[in-house]
Amino acid sequence: MSLLDRYIFREWLKIFVMALISMVGLLLVGRVFGDMPDFARWGASERLVLKYFALQTPAYLPVVIPVALLVSVLFILGFFHRNHELTAMRAAGIGVGRITRGLWVAGAALSVMLFALNATLVPWATEEARRLFETAKFDFLAREDGRAGAAAAGTTQKADPDAVVQFYANPSAGRIWSINRFSGYTGRGYGIIVYQNDGEGRPIEGWMARYGWYDRQHGHWVLEDGRRLECRDGAPTAQPAFKRLALKQLTEEPQLMRALDKKPHHLSINEIRGVLKHAGAEKSARMAAYAVQYHYVLASPFCCLIVIGLAVPFAVSGVRVNPMVGVSKSLVLFALYYLLSNLCALLGARQNIPPALAAWAPNLAMLALAIWLCRRIN
Repeated sequence: MSLLDRYIFREWLKIFVMALISMVGLLLVGRVFGDMPDFARWGASERLVLKYFALQTPAYLPVVIPVALLVSVLFILGFFHRNHELTAMRAAGIGVGRITRGLWVAGAALSVMLFALNATLVPWATEEARRLFETAKFDFLAREDGRAGAAAAGTTQKADPDAVVQFYANPSAGRIWSINRFSGYTGRGYGIIVYQNDGEGRPIEGWMARYGWYDRQHGHWVLEDGRRLECRDGAPTAQPAFKRLALKQLTEEPQLMRALDKKPHHLSINEIRGVLKHAGAEKSARMAAYAVQYHYVLASPFCCLIVIGLAVPFAVSGVRVNPMVGVSKSLVLFALYYLLSNLCALLGARQNIPPALAAWAPNLAMLALAIWLCRRIN
């Protein structure tokens, strides 16, 4: 790396780090004001609260890094312009590509880093933070009223007394679930009804249980204190009782049930992958929305290169005109990029275009525009 590259990179890095810390800090402050009253009301421990807010930081990085990159690139190039350093560099015969080479390398490195974060740290942090939030809420509710059959549940399993009714359909296996109260944190449900249907949608057997839980070690549900429904021609014929029944065919994971009740952008990439795997060949608007979000998470890291491509041409062109004109144009194009991303996501969710195209088309279009702008100023 030459002396010029080191100088430009060092000056840019200082601004980028300050912008990144400032933006993440502002988002964390907003999260603290939003969630801290709940933690205080629930009496959560200081350790749980600190861990919860620490886990929010990785989840913000995919959103904050592109914005911080845009701000830092525009700022540093504007700084060079005000000090006539860009003029001196270009007068010495150094091209724009050579001047901004370090910035392009930084953008590519940030894209790779974001891709790795989206595949590893961000999903884990998102799921772990959600688990801590639900744990604090559950412990408070359990202390307050002890509902949902805590005595019958035993000491190793808990239920969320405030959980909502859960309905779940598994078309590929022909099963329909109804759970009166369900804890996504423990995987234990109360008031469980499961119907096993034939190819025509008629029940051939079913199970009703006071409560049940998901055996993670063996990968199936265990129902307790219930009745087995024997059906003929879609109508129940007998209801033998049971105390405890392990049903190896009921393999639906609680996390999947919970994921299907959430909007795609609230899920981690691992949860979305599980939903799509469960859906199989199912083609519906609901599954299309999950598929679009999955491809969007994979494509979004490359917006760092788009940021560089949109910021550099207009910031450098400020040498000849008012620099704020170039900054304004790059910001408008960046806003247009996000507008185009949302439009394509909408079309993909409505099944007007394939999910992969909905996620990647805005990136490819804006990247082509950025390359054209950079070639033009050279």
